[in-house]
Amino acid sequence: MEKINKDKLKKITEQLKPYWRNYWKIWKEFSDKTHELEIKMNDKIKINTPLEFFYVDGECVGIGALNFEDRESFPLIQDRDLN
Repeated sequence: MEKINKDKLKKITEQLKPYWRNYWKIWKEFSDKTHELEIKMNDKIKINTPLEFFYVDGECVGIGALNFEDRESFPLIQDRDLN
């Protein structure tokens, strides 16, 4: 693989910018929809502990307590139990 010089890297960076902006637009839409779903979930379930989709290393692994201090009384419900 050839080493990319600074000029070529700058050109490639400019070409990548639209993709980067589009990625963040998609990510924001996903994040907003996920937040709306969490609100609906909490309104419907009606327990004293606010819940959230729980992520580890960028992957959703289940649903658990939003607040760290509530995680002892409401443990994570793992994805394998939800599928």
